[in-house]
Amino acid sequence: MGNLGAKRATIKVPAACGCAGCIGSSRRVGQNDVKGSVVGGSRPNERALPRWARTAVVVYLSVTVTVVVAALLTRGFELDLDAKFKEGMLLVMVVLTLPVSAAYFVIGTFGSGGGLGLTTVLYYAGYLLLAVVNAGVFRWIVLSTRKRIPVPAAGTPGASPQYPPVTIRGVTPDVRKLLWTVPLAVLLSLPQWMVAGFAWCGISGCSGGGFGVVTGTEWVAVILSVVNGVILAVAVFAVRWLYPTRKRALIALAAGTLFGLVGAAVTHG
Repeated sequence: MGNLGAKRATIKVPAACGCAGCIGSSRRVGQNDVKGSVVGGSRPNERALPRWARTAVVVYLSVTVTVVVAALLTRGFELDLDAKFKEGMLLVMVVLTLPVSAAYFVIGTFGSGGGLGLTTVLYYAGYLLLAVVNAGVFRWIVLSTRKRIPVPAAGTPGASPQYPPVTIRGVTPDVRKLLWTVPLAVLLSLPQWMVAGFAWCGISGCSGGGFGVVTGTEWVAVILSVVNGVILAVAVFAVRWLYPTRKRALIALAAGTLFGLVGAAVTHG
């Protein structure tokens, strides 16, 4: 029995021949190996955000929480601070939680009161809730625009609905997603442009008529223009429509910069 076990251990696998039976058997074995490696291996988590998106969400929520808490303490304890500083902090809080915060701010002005009461705390907590909703929408947009397109493995058929064809110059079929991400970015920028139109020179505009030109809030318009540029740049970069990534990043940066400058020129006029 021992010799028989030794003989079995030293049996060599015969070399592959060229007959059809051996070729079919090797193909079946290869397919089973691939399936086993897919099942046993770890798949990438398709619900996880990329690193840049996670960083953006953390920074956004951290800045929003800091501004909301500072505004709440300033109003609750009635600190003796400059009026423009208080207005600027409130404006930043509203801008960070746009677009719903515009209507929420108008509603809150009717029942505004002093002191650090329960109503005041709940009112400012609403801005935090709006920030969480914005972060959730941003996560959904990023995940929906960065879905991986299946790449055919060796030996699979050519172009099909499951394996879409690859276009020239690094452009992928995901370029169609820009048809809704870019208009969405423009739509989200409209409230900022509306506020920037008043921040440049006042309610009467920069022509000098009506109530005259009001200065001192130009920095608000500049910040809003930068925010809108960032919104469009993210909308262009988040979609995997072009490779290599650095080329897509340069195009997104140029598009965001141009969008911010054009919007600033239109609102200033």
